[in-house]
Amino acid sequence: MWTLMDNCLDMRNGKASLFRRLCACLMIIAAFAGCAAQPETIRPPAMEPDTVKPVLTASYLIGMGDELEILYHIDPGTRVPEYVIDTEDELRIDFYYYPVMSRTVKVRPDGNITLTPIGDVQAADKKPAELAAELTKLYSPILSRPVIATEVIGFNAKVEDLKKTIYNQERGMSRLAVVRPDGMISLPYIGDIHSAGLTTQELRERLESRYQHLIKNLTVSVVVLHARSNRVYVMGQVERPDFYELPGPITLTQLIAMAGGFSREAKTDQVVIIRRKENGQPDAQIVYLGEVIDRGTVSDPLIQQYDVIYIPRTGMAQAALTADSLWRIIPLNFTISGIYSLGGKAAK
Repeated sequence: MWTLMDNCLDMRNGKASLFRRLCACLMIIAAFAGCAAQPETIRPPAMEPDTVKPVLTASYLIGMGDELEILYHIDPGTRVPEYVIDTEDELRIDFYYYPVMSRTVKVRPDGNITLTPIGDVQAADKKPAELAAELTKLYSPILSRPVIATEVIGFNAKVEDLKKTIYNQERGMSRLAVVRPDGMISLPYIGDIHSAGLTTQELRERLESRYQHLIKNLTVSVVVLHARSNRVYVMGQVERPDFYELPGPITLTQLIAMAGGFSREAKTDQVVIIRRKENGQPDAQIVYLGEVIDRGTVSDPLIQQYDVIYIPRTGMAQAALTADSLWRIIPLNFTISGIYSLGGKAAK
């Protein structure tokens, strides 16, 4: 009996030992599986510089190379006091007592229509009633009772033609235009129009004025898609003098930071901002950055498009540069013997 109990105990101990081994193996497998199942850290893709769109102010001046989108808005419900005949309009000329002479005519690009036997008659820029009265007068010597009515049966031909010209599936009724080196863009019906140096509002008004002579119920919007002229220029004693694209509203100190900060020879208390005035003349302004940075008593000025920033050298740095330049042009065999002139005065 004791032998049987010992055997049972050994069997239990063996099973317990086997169980512990199995548990240890499972724990190791689970640990490796946990490490392998760790979620991979997903980093957002780095934003490319070209995807950062600059913030343009309303005062931004359109410049060469800028890519513009002209959006056309045509209001079919626009009401006018009295309709004026336009080129490409289709007219119905009815002769009340002579129906055989009635006909449908189209206003030619020169504004005329042709009727038998009187020939060409100016129809554009007239009201239908005015044209009817003129035709009645012209036919009076020919017909005994000329009663003539004029009806516009086809109009807005230019609008429909413009829609076909500018419409595309991706952008709707719009036209892309790049400002050429001569400052011009080209658009349907009005051809070349100067746009460089104008704000988007000024260009919009100019375009609408040009189009109003052709299409009465047309308005436009101007959007700068890619600004190539939103630049400022940093010269003088900074680490990276160059031109810089303005990403948005930026102050003078922020711009200098973009340029790498001041060099060791910079005269930081007198920074010059050269700005173009409304009449196109340059205007220089001196900013004492010490009062901006050290004391905060003067507000940090905002930089504008086309500003030129100049940071001069300190007096000592300029003197050292001048002395070095003079030393380079003095001959190596120069001696202090003899008479020489400095600053217009003779010395021995």
